Amino acid sequence: MSRMVAAVEKLGALRVMLLSVLALLTVLAPFALETTGYEGWALASTVIVPALVPIFFFVTLLDILMSAIYRSSSDGDLRGKYQLVIKVEVVFLVIMMSAWMPLFWGVLNPQ
Repeated sequence: MSRMVAAVEKLGALRVMLLSVLALLTVLAPFALETTGYEGWALASTVIVPALVPIFFFVTLLDILMSAIYRSSSDGDLRGKYQLVIKVEVVFLVIMMSAWMPLFWGVLNPQ
């Protein structure tokens, strides 16, 4: 448990919230493959959540870029911190994109 707390402290509160949103979007990916609905839960899962995925994709890429910039100008423990941030965010980003790939592939390549 203390390792997890240490990792959370090392990443920071905002990054942990960003990773939580990425995890939530990943979990909601299968529900977006249903027929598009415009009321109730169907609106959230088939319209709103798929619209949030590209936004958080680019927000995470921006955070990775900024972490790489900060890493290049720091040394010691801070360099390790930013390296950890980059690795964790890339892993979460790849998992999220692999979960959403079927939907976006179908949208971008209609039959």
